Amino acid sequence: YRTQHIRTKYRACMMEEYILGMVSALEPISTMRVLALAEKQDVSSPATTHKYLMNLHRKRLICKSKDPEDKRALQFTVSDKGKQVLEELKHGYVRG
Repeated sequence: YRTQHIRTKYRACMMEEYILGMVSALEPISTMRVLALAEKQDVSSPATTHKYLMNLHRKRLICKSKDPEDKRALQFTVSDKGKQVLEELKHGYVRG
């Protein structure tokens, strides 16, 4: 809860923070891999994870693009705004 004020500032929830961190650590990452990892780690269902993934995109914290190997698939990377949020979150945990 140390970072609640940062999540409030960006209107993000803990699940969005988790997914943003996952995208940052594994970028570029496909939609299917995000969904599979969240389910495997017993964090959330694929439907719920997909909802939060799209929320992050709407908030411009992540960018989506077509997978160069499979044009039907999407992959995600962290946007500059998303990197700023992650940096603030990192400092929030350190200061807490």
